[in-house]
Amino acid sequence: MKNVDEMYTKGGKKMKRQFKTLAALTLVLALSSTTAFAAVPADVKGQPYEKAVTALVEKGIITGDADGSFNPEAQLTRAQACIIVVKSMNPPAAEVTGTATQPAPKSGFSDLSGYGWAEGYISYAVKSGVSKGYPDGTFKPGNKVTMDEFITMVLRAADYSDQTLGGTWPQNYTSKADELKLMEGIDSVAAHYATKWMAAQFSYNALDIIEKANLQEETPSQSTDNSGTNAIPDTSKMSYTAAGSFNDSMTAYNGRTISNNVKIYTYGLKKDYKQDMTFSKKASDYLENTVYKYKNVSTPAFCQVENNKITTIVLPGDVGFSGRAYGVINGTVKTVNASGEAVTGVETLTATKEITWLAKKNLSGIPTSSSSYLDGTVYELYLSNGEIQNIAAAEGKHKGKVFEELSGEGSDFVEVESYADGVVTTTGGKMFAVKDNASVYVLNKADADEYKAGRASSIKAGVEIRAYDISDDKENSADIIVIMK
Repeated sequence: MKNVDEMYTKGGKKMKRQFKTLAALTLVLALSSTTAFAAVPADVKGQPYEKAVTALVEKGIITGDADGSFNPEAQLTRAQACIIVVKSMNPPAAEVTGTATQPAPKSGFSDLSGYGWAEGYISYAVKSGVSKGYPDGTFKPGNKVTMDEFITMVLRAADYSDQTLGGTWPQNYTSKADELKLMEGIDSVAAHYATKWMAAQFSYNALDIIEKANLQEETPSQSTDNSGTNAIPDTSKMSYTAAGSFNDSMTAYNGRTISNNVKIYTYGLKKDYKQDMTFSKKASDYLENTVYKYKNVSTPAFCQVENNKITTIVLPGDVGFSGRAYGVINGTVKTVNASGEAVTGVETLTATKEITWLAKKNLSGIPTSSSSYLDGTVYELYLSNGEIQNIAAAEGKHKGKVFEELSGEGSDFVEVESYADGVVTTTGGKMFAVKDNASVYVLNKADADEYKAGRASSIKAGVEIRAYDISDDKENSADIIVIMK
């Protein structure tokens, strides 16, 4: 399936995506009522690796080819290897396929034309240290993978590394695989390149250690941008850009790559930015911020570049994304905007990223009681230059053409009776599809003091959810799921 490639909805225009219709998914369920999982390809039945392939198919880690076969003797490519290993790691969907309002991550490699289906997985594999590109800026996604290389990728996904293992590659990784007894079922095979069945068997053997190494159920908070900073950015080392733009995925500014660990500061007003502007020496005059507020924003900025990547950016305090954004609220704070006016900051998870948006002065309708926003409600924020102009729940006066709660009206969670083949059935009899790239937020019953970004694998029989459709794609399917565990 192709990745979704839109961030926050801008100007009410949305790109239509082709998803399976609810009717088609219901038919699939009806035709496969004896199992909640996809069928095991016929050409692995009776083979020694049938158990491994079956288990990985049931977990959604591997699938058959378009003709329903697995082609077990086919040799694995680097792109396919990344998909198998990353799916075994079970990352949040937003980190791989994006969301309805956030684009799929881009890898930056120059040779992925035609590999859009794999780029999010490649990007995550590289980001996680599972795989690497080549010095010439390519990834060579169609190249065959040796067993040594695949073993290395799997063990790196299980939190082993060159540093922790020591020794010389590939013996350090293959010896560890032998020590962990991961070669069961394939250790008698003398093969240079990894076939699909070998990769399935080895991944199955290593699944427990991969899952333990990636056990974190929900994504922790990623930033705080509602308070001052103790640091003053060193602008003397920065270059000035009078009018640069952040790209759609917020991975580049003015055409230059932004570091994954970039520091974002806001200071002053856009009208005052110039090459020789004077900066305050008071840390309290700066706010630390997050890059996720600046999709497609054109703004002056001061940037520090190291190793050809932007590591620090200073931006005006009155710029930011314009359009509609959707998310859950974790709290509100009293703060001041770039003009020094007292305003409310709304702490959200938007497209699974932690962002504090400042509301316009005296904006009404902001929920300030945790009992009102920590109840599974998703809000639409209508923004101009990063400032909230209007805030509304699904049943309120929102601006979007589509913003509908699919699980039921009101503020009640509903219990999941079953979740199979991408379709939720509630105990109340409601059925709706969940998009592959749905944003998932989780509340824990024990404390229920904040939402965390979660994974679709948490949608199971017995949990309670609220589900929302925010996409104008003619499909009655959920873009956002809120889970109470």
